[in-house]
Amino acid sequence: MEAGAPLTIAQANFHMLWGGQAEVVLALSQSLKARGHRVTVVCPAESELAARAAAAQLDVFTGCSFRKGFRPVSFLRDVARLGALLRRQQVRIYHCHGSQDHWIGALAAARYSPETRVFRTRHNIYPVRNHVFNRWLFRRKTAQVITIFGAQGRFFTDTGLLPAERLATLHSPLPQEFVNPGEVPRALRRELQLAGDVPLVGYVVNSFHPDKAPLDFVAAAATVARELPDVRFCMVGHGPLEGEIRARIEATGLAARFHLTGFRRDILPVMASFDLVVLTSVAREASSTVLKQAAALSLPVVATDVGGTAEVVAHSRTGLIVKPGDVAALAAAMRALLTDRPRAAAMGAAGKEKVLAEFTAAAIAEKTEALYRKAL
Repeated sequence: MEAGAPLTIAQANFHMLWGGQAEVVLALSQSLKARGHRVTVVCPAESELAARAAAAQLDVFTGCSFRKGFRPVSFLRDVARLGALLRRQQVRIYHCHGSQDHWIGALAAARYSPETRVFRTRHNIYPVRNHVFNRWLFRRKTAQVITIFGAQGRFFTDTGLLPAERLATLHSPLPQEFVNPGEVPRALRRELQLAGDVPLVGYVVNSFHPDKAPLDFVAAAATVARELPDVRFCMVGHGPLEGEIRARIEATGLAARFHLTGFRRDILPVMASFDLVVLTSVAREASSTVLKQAAALSLPVVATDVGGTAEVVAHSRTGLIVKPGDVAALAAAMRALLTDRPRAAAMGAAGKEKVLAEFTAAAIAEKTEALYRKAL
């Protein structure tokens, strides 16, 4: 293939709801299209990704349902429909981001479009079993496996499924709205009736899940609050631990200084209202979008050393990293940055420089395209 020639690419994801994988597919598809490639987003018809991709004026193919479980009729129908798309559009790269779209894509390419190269970005952080079916899928039918943080590769290498040289690491990109957004109103402060000089510490997740350890944030905040009476705390999200979180806040006497906003779609002006962002995860953290969003807004961060955190946050330069589950260390790091504003500002500036250089969708798309061309 001529170097630099436009590629025909399909980006696929099976999820119905919005989340990290769908966000990556949308951002990557937009950036690859901006680089001159023909990109089609492959996803279920009623998915949130289908709606957002169409709104972004991307081509969308909704002929596959990508249903979970043992559904042979649906599975074979998806293989045939996707195969027809790959052959009709002469798709050179089929890039999938989940298990259903991986298996269906590999079979569709093998049966209907042998020239198509299958790529897989693996977003979750569980080991991949080394059995005959996965050896066929990953070794024989997948041109490139992409992990979203470096240590994730061990889930392939430890089982002997793939050697390290068959893996590449590309972090999930920063959402486009956070790339040099200009003057962002600190809308949450007005909503909470907080003056601009009142320190506000933010915690942002999609779900209050035990793996995200939201109660560690409450406990650390209680320690900080005793020493810094002006600081306020805000938790953005919802989920199974919300009732326990509210009870713990009441028990610590922090109700007047704690704000729970629920799930928010206006995440840019919400995060722009913070002075410090804290991530307390103890598991299931890969390439944190929240840490990148905070850095893009020049906000310092305190984060636990889980997943790819240490690849996103440069300890003592763009934020502070502590051991997962160490509430005392979390509180000490929060207090250190809240009481040393010049240091916090310097970290925020360094964080913005790092994230704009390494983690924008444009930067990730350029590296992804290089992998595509190498496979071709």
